[in-house]
Amino acid sequence: MLDMEIAGFTGEGQVEQLISEFMQRLRSQGYEVQQNIALKGKSGAEHSFDILARKSHGFIDYTIAVDVVGHDDNQEITLGEVFPFDNKCYDCGIQDKVLIAFPKLDSVATRFAQSQRIKIFNRKALEDFLASSPPVRQGKKIVPTAFKTKLEFLRALSDIGYNVEENAKVKGKSDTEYSFDILAGLDDGFIVHKLGIDIIDDDEVSLNRVSLFDTKAYDTGVYNKFLLTSRKLTPEAEKFAQQQKIRVIKLGRQAEKAPEAKPEEKPERKLEKKPLKRRLQPEALQVIPEIMARRFNAIPVAIIDNVLQVVMANPSDIFALQALALQSRMRIEPIAASEKEIREAIDFNYRSFGQIEEQISRIPGTEAIDEQTLIEASEGAPVASALRIIIDEAAKSRASDIHIEPEEDKLRIRYRIDGALQDVMSLPLKIHLPLTSRVKIMADMNIADHLRPQDGQFSIESKGRPIDVRVATSPTVRGETTVLRLLDKSLAIIDLAQLGFSPEALARYENMLKVPFGMILISGPTGAGKTTTLYASVNKLDKISRNIITIEDPVEYRFPNMNQIQVNSKAGVTFASGLRSILRLDPDVILVGEIRDAETARIAVQSALTGHLVLSSIHANNAVGVIFRLLDLGIEPFLVSSAVIGVIAQRMVRRICPDCSINKEVSLMEQLAYTNEIGEKKTEFLYGTGCELCSYTGYRARTGIFETLPFSDNIRMQLINHASTAEIREQAVEEGMVPLLKDGMLKVKAGITTPSEVLRNAYFIE
Repeated sequence: MLDMEIAGFTGEGQVEQLISEFMQRLRSQGYEVQQNIALKGKSGAEHSFDILARKSHGFIDYTIAVDVVGHDDNQEITLGEVFPFDNKCYDCGIQDKVLIAFPKLDSVATRFAQSQRIKIFNRKALEDFLASSPPVRQGKKIVPTAFKTKLEFLRALSDIGYNVEENAKVKGKSDTEYSFDILAGLDDGFIVHKLGIDIIDDDEVSLNRVSLFDTKAYDTGVYNKFLLTSRKLTPEAEKFAQQQKIRVIKLGRQAEKAPEAKPEEKPERKLEKKPLKRRLQPEALQVIPEIMARRFNAIPVAIIDNVLQVVMANPSDIFALQALALQSRMRIEPIAASEKEIREAIDFNYRSFGQIEEQISRIPGTEAIDEQTLIEASEGAPVASALRIIIDEAAKSRASDIHIEPEEDKLRIRYRIDGALQDVMSLPLKIHLPLTSRVKIMADMNIADHLRPQDGQFSIESKGRPIDVRVATSPTVRGETTVLRLLDKSLAIIDLAQLGFSPEALARYENMLKVPFGMILISGPTGAGKTTTLYASVNKLDKISRNIITIEDPVEYRFPNMNQIQVNSKAGVTFASGLRSILRLDPDVILVGEIRDAETARIAVQSALTGHLVLSSIHANNAVGVIFRLLDLGIEPFLVSSAVIGVIAQRMVRRICPDCSINKEVSLMEQLAYTNEIGEKKTEFLYGTGCELCSYTGYRARTGIFETLPFSDNIRMQLINHASTAEIREQAVEEGMVPLLKDGMLKVKAGITTPSEVLRNAYFIE
């Protein structure tokens, strides 16, 4: 019998008898029935179905998927057992879905099945179906392939048993009511098959008309779609119809329709050639959230007669059209425009900046503006509101940095999210000087000095979260550019185990931290998470019985039970001078933010050799490269071998969003890179498709990839004997060091990140 979940179910023999009768009933109604069938979906995955029933009926070949689920303990079927069935049907392109459930579905699963139009048979419903009289089966009739008129087509539908309704009104899942010229239904006692048909008499059938028809068919659950026309489709419309499996039937002459056949038909609206140059309707903007607009390069411009006009870079993107229709609960009328125009419109009209346009217009121009006017403008409501919105939105988006950059005709705002910069908005250029001055005032900087770089810092609360903001400004040819680094105090405490170390690498690193004196160095480029690793390392140490002192530029987070010193070049406090003073403060552990020069390197090494545990960061490509960076800074090989306990090289990679990940075939380069590191061939890897939770990027949050290199006696001896980089690296790998690229690919294998993300961050030519 079937290989189903009901095996072992109480009364299994009775259930098998019911299923056997069910399949026999389908055969009696003209279905070809197969059991335990495997189909390959659009994603490339293979799916199995308990029963597959197929039947050709006139214009359509029907395929019905049937699965059987059940529990021995009389427990109701949950959503977790229904969703995979619906998902595999979707992947295989099967629209007619039947689930036989013993004993029955719970309320949540029932609602989901109804929303997805899955026909459900519990035991009683199945018994009732089998006890009912089957409809009279009609003999096969030859269906014409060409029609001269609409009446001929209607007659052919009736001849093969369809019930026909003209000008049919149907409500969709979005609660929008639609009208079909013809809605044909065939109830064979098992499934009601629907045909949605529209008749188009335009001189030329445009993509717009076809996409509107497809959108309403999708919303109403009508999967068998027909267009009747005596006219020619545009190339774009014809291609779209083929992609969406819309069958186009050409009539011999213009369809014979009475004038009242389409009472809602109105002359097609003629839109201006540049729809984004007009002021957009605020109510239209409120219908589609900004994150969706950016994902689909589409912006709503107007609502007319329950039709949402949307300007799109790709008006034939059916996925976008369907998503926008479901979100808005309206029919979508796509209008083409360039991607640049759409992005600029999104920048200006979303994130509340459209609402303060009139207030910003009262800000003085940027030419010949004096300091007092700048101060007054910067403290005004429009500028303060704009800065508050920029910071709040950045914090909400998990951004680490905000870039405020003047261009020739606008002020560009970008956020760095998960290590990648993203354009988020544009402002009128006239707000540049007041906004920059507002930032400088809050950061206690000189607002009159526009010619030299400046640094500052201020604190702010965003949505109840305390945030420290580091500010840096610098003059450019178009004016001052400003970068704000956001330091969320609530994220300051982090454990080493959360950083992304493999269990083996974490154990090696924790052993390094147990050594009472010596130097541990963390390497990587800017933004690789070195400071985070240093803070997590210090938090691992005993802060009660040990005196821990740090010198940083700047102090990013403040911790209890630690003495933290801020570098201040104007006051003569540098890394080198600060280190000298720290040595007189009886330290046990010293954290040096960064070794930038020879003097700092020399004092740090001396500190490590005189009984202190020194932790610091340094710029190098990999763990072995740190050794040669110290040599470049003038430290003798024997001192490096004596002082250094070990080295960590690291990078940050984005994590795959768990809510939208699918298997995807990748490029040959990514396949080869994976094979070279892991030693196994693989063509498909997890990638995020993009969803609301990950801002449609496919990635959410980041993790680290690491090279952990403890200094063994062999490595120390090679260093003293002036071994090459390749020789030391080979020895380190022999002793168990996992290179950066391999650690990244191991995370790819675990489904944490993607090959492209690892190559983007960890690939370099040695």
